[in-house]
Amino acid sequence: MELRKLGEFGLIEKIARIAGGGFSEVIAGIGDDAAVLRISTKKCLLITTDTLIEGIHFQSSYTTPFLLGKKSIAVNLSDIAAMGGTPFCFVASLSIPPHASYKFIHHLYQGMISGARAFGASLVGGDTTRCPKRLVITITMLGMMQPDRVIYRHGARPGDGIYVTGFIGDAALGLALIKQRKKSARFRSLIEKQINPIPRIREGTTISRMRLASSMIDISDGLLGDLRHIIKQSHTGARIWLNRLPLSPLYQQHWRDGARRRYELALSGGDDYELLFTVPPDRQQRITVLQRACGIPITCIGEITEQKGRITVLDDQNKEITCRQEGFTHF
Repeated sequence: MELRKLGEFGLIEKIARIAGGGFSEVIAGIGDDAAVLRISTKKCLLITTDTLIEGIHFQSSYTTPFLLGKKSIAVNLSDIAAMGGTPFCFVASLSIPPHASYKFIHHLYQGMISGARAFGASLVGGDTTRCPKRLVITITMLGMMQPDRVIYRHGARPGDGIYVTGFIGDAALGLALIKQRKKSARFRSLIEKQINPIPRIREGTTISRMRLASSMIDISDGLLGDLRHIIKQSHTGARIWLNRLPLSPLYQQHWRDGARRRYELALSGGDDYELLFTVPPDRQQRITVLQRACGIPITCIGEITEQKGRITVLDDQNKEITCRQEGFTHF
């Protein structure tokens, strides 16, 4: 079977079958934002890795080496945040084309180190190899937390509210503006969200400490696509209300003429690196405390349902709408 037919997540499932069961120290392996390994009764290790490939995940023409380094760290920090963990170190492996300059690589590493230090993590190793034509960046991030406070994808239950941090759709719109060469100061913050995302480490650790979430994931591939991971692993369904999506003022201003893509990017655009999490009914009154602690919007956009495997999106007339795609996939 060709990979384009199998799909990225179908491939991951088959790899998980090949890998088989883990050792007793492996609390969670393939299938979540990070692997979870038990170190002691009071500590577990979180391990996640991500690869950014030039021409697929980024173009050197619309960012700087420093910001590219920061983003390569941010996408990994976001996985640690989605488990509620605290990062502490990372390793970086680069495949570098021969035409790259030392100055470029120097600033790239400066960006990595700056982005990691902002959240208490440091560079402890890695690898460098030659790649004929394009730059490939692979980061492996390690985090730490208590085993009983790890938040997984599989805990959602019917009746849980679905919440997101911050605004969604800005990063996807920022990328669209970059591709259209519309880099005006007016929409600079949208482009900034694409090239310099802020991982929600503080928010993730606060949600974990407050024991609010029954499940959680970061929005990297698109809200609907990432929500599907939660309902698949939780054996549930979901209902999303379109008019509750948290859209930034600039995002709404860009689509003020009612363009059809107004909600499309917010639902499936990806790259926001916000947290998507579910909260049981008896804990939802504590969301206001979370919002005050984090200082950013925390919005209820839907609820978990009993319709296993089904995501329903409803407009302001309570009518179901059809979405052309749920998010980004590699194959």
